[in-house]
Amino acid sequence: MKKIKRKHVGIIGWISLILGILLILLGCWLKLFWLIAAALLEMAAAIIFLAVFNRCPHCGRFLGHAGGGIHCPYCGERLDE
Repeated sequence: MKKIKRKHVGIIGWISLILGILLILLGCWLKLFWLIAAALLEMAAAIIFLAVFNRCPHCGRFLGHAGGGIHCPYCGERLDE
């Protein structure tokens, strides 16, 4: 699997989640169920993307909320690549 920089993972993940929220709001406003369903699928894909790629480049463990730190909470290595 190709490595993606952690900075890019965060940007892609947050933009995808915000886009999903905006699409849900638009779907509610326009009363389009298919748009709401598509937005929920897109948000699920964003969460899966973050779960797969938001990992320590050294030990490979999921960073979760600790992803914004300088060091991995599990192995102690620096997270900047």
